[in-house]
Amino acid sequence: MSLRRTVRITHTPESVELYFPPMRMPEVALPLAIFGVIATLLPAVAIAALLPSLAGATGMVSAVLVASFVVPFAIFGAAFVLLALYMFCNALLVRVDRHAIDTARVLFGIVIRRRKIMRGDIAAIESEIASRYQSVFSSDPVYQLVARDGQRSRRVVVAETLKGESVMEELKALIENPTRSSR
Repeated sequence: MSLRRTVRITHTPESVELYFPPMRMPEVALPLAIFGVIATLLPAVAIAALLPSLAGATGMVSAVLVASFVVPFAIFGAAFVLLALYMFCNALLVRVDRHAIDTARVLFGIVIRRRKIMRGDIAAIESEIASRYQSVFSSDPVYQLVARDGQRSRRVVVAETLKGESVMEELKALIENPTRSSR
């Protein structure tokens, strides 16, 4: 897979800007959303089947059982749908120069988190296999790159959704030396 299909790269004389756009891993977000919908609909069907029997004392027992056992599954399913929506709609903007790495997490055009790590504070840029982006439909691992400081107390995600080791290595080299020309 080509690096250009994963991230948009803009070079300037002093820096490089990496843009990981929304909708970059639909093959992971869609099954998660489907699972969430199913996990939400099954309790709804169970509740609909129990509604006629909720009159009287036995109805109160049924209502307590529904509330304690069935409703949490619906909440769990809704959380999965929200997680899939977030995975599908978020973007990552990274600006790398010789002084620092700035990142901005963007959701629906709004910056929801900014991070900055100075070049002098970076001990290593490490690759990680990101479990949340793995797909049963692909044998290639999906990586993310993380900048860590010397005490390993700070970690800043500087690249994500990198399919395959060669794509990850190419982008890691670009981040480590942002002023080199692109391939």
